[in-house]
Amino acid sequence: MWILLVFLAVPILEIALFVQIGAQFGVIGTLAEVFATAAIGLVLLRLEPHRNAHDVRAALDRDASPASPMAHSALRMIGAVLLVLPGFFTDMLGLLLLLPPVRMVLLVRLLKNLRRAHTRSEAVIIEGEYEHRPDPDTPPPPRLNDREKRD
Repeated sequence: MWILLVFLAVPILEIALFVQIGAQFGVIGTLAEVFATAAIGLVLLRLEPHRNAHDVRAALDRDASPASPMAHSALRMIGAVLLVLPGFFTDMLGLLLLLPPVRMVLLVRLLKNLRRAHTRSEAVIIEGEYEHRPDPDTPPPPRLNDREKRD
């Protein structure tokens, strides 16, 4: 349900911000910002795989887990995609994801939520006994000893 609200609220917020900022800076200034952040986002999208490979290689050289560099890279890629999308709210979110302290806070919270979800088990276990009762009309399957007796 909250995803639907986000998909409805974000475009409305973006339109309101376009109107407000357009009134302050004019059409040319507003469009220049939109195209500039899109260009920056595209450059970051092109460079991020190389940076990710370098960071992962450096982590492996230190005998450290590559999970943290990969998670940071994923958040930087999401930030770059948000910069490419037209809009001031998405640009702000994208710029925030490019800041290392913001990424660290997000990753710590995500890890905490994943651990909590992993330890909380909602599975219902019903204990019982099971006994197989073969159908009396079905002949038993052939056994290896039966074949040896026929030969």
